Amino acid sequence: MLGPQILARTLSKLTTGTGRRKFLHGNAWQYHSRSDRHSKIACWTLVFDLLRNCALLRDHSADGKVGLGINHEMHDFRNKKKKNLDLVICTRAPVMARGGSRRGARHAVDFAGLAQAYGIELAPHEEAELAALPTLHLSGVSSVLVATEAKAAMTAHQKARPRLHDELTSSHQTVHGDNSEAIAAGIVLVNASATFISPDENKWPLGSVPTKVSVHKPNAATLVLEGLAKLQCRSKIDDDGFDAVGVLVVDCKNDGTPISVVTESPPSPAASSDFDYARFVRRLSQLYATRFARI
Repeated sequence: MLGPQILARTLSKLTTGTGRRKFLHGNAWQYHSRSDRHSKIACWTLVFDLLRNCALLRDHSADGKVGLGINHEMHDFRNKKKKNLDLVICTRAPVMARGGSRRGARHAVDFAGLAQAYGIELAPHEEAELAALPTLHLSGVSSVLVATEAKAAMTAHQKARPRLHDELTSSHQTVHGDNSEAIAAGIVLVNASATFISPDENKWPLGSVPTKVSVHKPNAATLVLEGLAKLQCRSKIDDDGFDAVGVLVVDCKNDGTPISVVTESPPSPAASSDFDYARFVRRLSQLYATRFARI
């Protein structure tokens, strides 16, 4: 799988935010809880790996049967809720769509174009793989096939547990309240770094006063995974819950040093765990191939 390394490489870049979401005092951060950058990058890299691993999705893309919806609003008709999802794979509506950002909207008309719009950092061999994939157009949404919610627990891990559970539960409820046949996927970034510089704890120009550094307990990331294990999942369409959940454990100090993917278990999920990223992608590929074979 290429997604984890691409995500870590891309998130390693410092950014001051975009448009009206510029960060306070012009500070530059790799991760900011009030930015959706990490979510967009995580969703993009997941779709990349899904395209690489699911032959039927590639065929549907090449035939123009499916597209990519950007910031699509889903409605839970049972519980009267709605939620915007960064990226959804969908059957195409006859509406031309562009996306990525105000700057990206002028040129991103397909999945490959979003790589530039989102600032995805690709190595040469990854660029070659992307170029070899069939074109997955950005489009209007007729029916959602795959909906992904990306969340993160980068610091204050104990407080993050109930938040993640509630937000992720609301996500799969909204997805399946809109379309019970849609594949609801959750991907969670968990920080295993011993320290973290939080933007919420440093609301002043960086360097003007001593930086406040948060220190994490050694088992902080493991506690988050234990909390995620309580999420409801489903094995058939009539059930409630996620169809698949993947976890990526990273080492992010948020101090400008490169972010890396943690593969050691623990804290990373074991290769036999349903949270393991490779198993997660393979499960999504199998679900897509069986559920949507007759599109």
